[in-house]
Amino acid sequence: MQNYELLYILPAKYADTEIDGLRAKVAGMIEAAGAKVTRNESLGKIKLAYIIKKQQHGTYVLVHFSAETPVIAVLDRQFRLSDEILRHMIVDLVPSQEKAVVQIQSYVAPLSEEARDLPRRPTGTPTLTTAPRAAAPAAAAEVAPSMSMAELDKKLDEILEVEA
Repeated sequence: MQNYELLYILPAKYADTEIDGLRAKVAGMIEAAGAKVTRNESLGKIKLAYIIKKQQHGTYVLVHFSAETPVIAVLDRQFRLSDEILRHMIVDLVPSQEKAVVQIQSYVAPLSEEARDLPRRPTGTPTLTTAPRAAAPAAAAEVAPSMSMAELDKKLDEILEVEA
């Protein structure tokens, strides 16, 4: 048997008591297919990144289970045909993630009002880089004094005359 992770989204129209009933129903579907559920956890109700089946909010549920490989196709089909499940995803469970604490956050568009209220990283915090940056050429590092448009045109004409 191989370990799998299932994450599915239930519509926000269900109350918390109904969510528990649906979690039990999905766990029953998994066990009826011949798998063994090892974790069944509700991650909470959040705003979705985009509307799914006319729903803006959903309750995320995480399930870990052990099953044979052919069972996954059967479960995937059952979940796609289910009216209670908005979206689902079944992936192989990484052994190091079995006991991991999972938290979810709703999507916040980068330029939205909500994003302005989020805490920002301090400006002095280094960013992740893959390779060290090359030193800038000395000529590029020098800052030219500001010129008027007339002086700039004159200098450009001199450069073009020399090249011609």
